[in-house]
Amino acid sequence: MRMTDMQDDLDDLLATAARQAPAPSEALMNRVLADALALQPQAPGPRPVATEPGFLSRLAGLFGGMPALAGLGTAAVFGLALGYLSPTTLDYLIGMPTDTAEFFPEADFLTTEG
Repeated sequence: MRMTDMQDDLDDLLATAARQAPAPSEALMNRVLADALALQPQAPGPRPVATEPGFLSRLAGLFGGMPALAGLGTAAVFGLALGYLSPTTLDYLIGMPTDTAEFFPEADFLTTEG
């Protein structure tokens, strides 16, 4: 037997095997699917709904909802900051009156060209 004959026989054998792909048995497929379903994460159950609204929900409802309460909180924080950083407090912090203080001594670079 020559080498090319053996090669041709091997090619024919492999072509026949490729045409006849073995199908998995039904029992194997059922076991694989059962294992896959067992490993799937479980969906969480429904969470209990609070029967009575909390303090923040009642407070927000009193002022017109959460966006209104957020705006009110922002205005309150800004008002506190503005009250604390009044010009007299700023005079005290920098050690000189604010009308003579030079906050940006090198700010002329903003107005020059070139």
